[in-house]
Amino acid sequence: MLLRPFKLNEAWWAAGGAVALVLAGALSPHDAWAALARGLNVYLFLIGMMALAGFARVEGVFDWVATLAVRAAAGSRSRLLLLVYVSGIATTAFLSNDATIVVLTPAVLDALARTDARPDAYVFACALVANAASLVLPIANPSNLLFFAGGMPPLGPWFAAYGLASLAAIAATYVVLRLIFARDVAAPLAVTRGGEDVAAPRMIATAFLVFGALVLIVTSSYSGPLGVTAFALGIVATLVAAAHRRGAPRMIARAVAWPIVVLTASLFVLIDALDLAGAGALSRGLFDWARHAGGPLANIGVAAVAALASNLVNNLPVGLELGKYAAAAHPPAALTAAALVGVNIGPNFTVNGSLATLLWLAVLRRAGVRIGARRFAAVGLLATPPALIAAALLAR
Repeated sequence: MLLRPFKLNEAWWAAGGAVALVLAGALSPHDAWAALARGLNVYLFLIGMMALAGFARVEGVFDWVATLAVRAAAGSRSRLLLLVYVSGIATTAFLSNDATIVVLTPAVLDALARTDARPDAYVFACALVANAASLVLPIANPSNLLFFAGGMPPLGPWFAAYGLASLAAIAATYVVLRLIFARDVAAPLAVTRGGEDVAAPRMIATAFLVFGALVLIVTSSYSGPLGVTAFALGIVATLVAAAHRRGAPRMIARAVAWPIVVLTASLFVLIDALDLAGAGALSRGLFDWARHAGGPLANIGVAAVAALASNLVNNLPVGLELGKYAAAAHPPAALTAAALVGVNIGPNFTVNGSLATLLWLAVLRRAGVRIGARRFAAVGLLATPPALIAAALLAR
């Protein structure tokens, strides 16, 4: 799945592995079906949130936001970096980190094409904030739903556990990002062409996105079915767009990354098989060590191990496995929170850490921006440790 032989999408290798397990008798069809069924809420959430992001793109919301950011920067590259970062926080919080990558990043690149600024600092802001802001709300990252597949905490306990950790991760990441790209953003910003040519999105589209965000927040605050709610909002958004644009449903359907849904479903099967093979002992060993160590060192250690594992095998299977163990064994709340910090913020070390960062590379390649995995790791190795340690210490 990680090496992607023949350049096939990782989803098809994961799905092939799940099917092979059943055909080989390593996992019964009944157990495989039960594992698939357990992830239904997550699949619906993924489809719904990607449909909402596609709706926003069809309606030109992000192109408009990026253009406004360039205009509001008023000739300051450092102010533009801050505005892009803040836009990324909002997008991640209300539409998930994948939307920040696949919708906001291209819009930022299009807006930057009308200036004399190099894109590096601004696209790194999109990539890093997509993971750094993943703890703002439960809906900010699909890994949150995987980690809490048995039931998402209500919004009050969520803020109590991750509120300060999220603020610390966001602030620490921005400070390091600003220092790394200090020279890039020191010069004045010049708009070279067409800063006024992006029309504002329709009022009904903007109002619906605000309404959708509020509905999801309220649903989350009462531990409601986020997957069903997001899916329903995605359908309604498609109908709203179709009312004035005939090709909108097709465009929104294409915006849904269906392989990600297949990958997620396959991971539920693979994790069940790994548990049967004894892999759950690794999670148990981690939390047993943390209980014995105690104190701040335990929190940092759990977050660091979760981050390392996420960068080795991607954060989705790691989040699913650690969350499954936490739901069954009920380790101390602070250790559970530290594990999710590692799963969400840890992927900023390398592009292999999450699907969001892998998608980010693909977006840049399509746009002709040459930033590779080594460059990302060079920035990530500086930006991630302060955010990870601060968030792990503040998570409750």
